[in-house]
Amino acid sequence: MSEIDKKYIESRVNDWVNRIEDLYSTVKKALSDSEGIECKSVKYMMMHEGLMRNFGVLPKKIPILDLYKNKNLIASFKPVGLWVIGANGRIDILTKSGSFIVVDVAEQGNESEWKVFTPNNRKKGLVFDSASINKLVSV
Repeated sequence: MSEIDKKYIESRVNDWVNRIEDLYSTVKKALSDSEGIECKSVKYMMMHEGLMRNFGVLPKKIPILDLYKNKNLIASFKPVGLWVIGANGRIDILTKSGSFIVVDVAEQGNESEWKVFTPNNRKKGLVFDSASINKLVSV
């Protein structure tokens, strides 16, 4: 493990932003052929987690991804945090049918391995791939 200092925290935050953007790209690609689906990233939330405050790292704007079906909001991807127990970051997906939890279960430094936990099953994550993304918007 690297020494924890301001530079380390900044690099982790930047990596988190890149992984979020990669995940959003995956979602957009999976839905590119879906009729009536529109993806927008025009809203942001501010990330300023405890480790960032402790090491004097400035808050970071993190994009929110909203999915629309026939101009109606059907899902909103909201990054919850980087430093979560048991994962390398968490994003909540809020829908009318419930809240989904997407976590990166890969070890830090490895390629992301996203899993989704459904409202009905919080114990066993499913692979977050094109099939699960399309199922999400068909609800």
